[in-house]
Amino acid sequence: MPENESLHVYTVVCTSADADRGSFPEPWTEGSYLLRSRAVEQLNRLADAEKKTLDTNRYDREERTETSWEAYQEGYAAACFVRLEILESELHICE
Repeated sequence: MPENESLHVYTVVCTSADADRGSFPEPWTEGSYLLRSRAVEQLNRLADAEKKTLDTNRYDREERTETSWEAYQEGYAAACFVRLEILESELHICE
């Protein structure tokens, strides 16, 4: 690869909050990939796993795009949610 070239990196990031239970964890990564398609596959696997464990009495809305998935409580979306998304960035190769 020529000097100062860059690659695109796709990182799956999870954020969540549950104000009622006092849970405000820092965002965390679920993996980085050089292929967008691999990141999308991982996002879909993680979203499917999350849906199996969510309390459907609290998380009653879901939104999905190709690069994100979110579940939240209607009317309290900022206080009770879980979100997975793919963030794209450049990895600069410098010598």
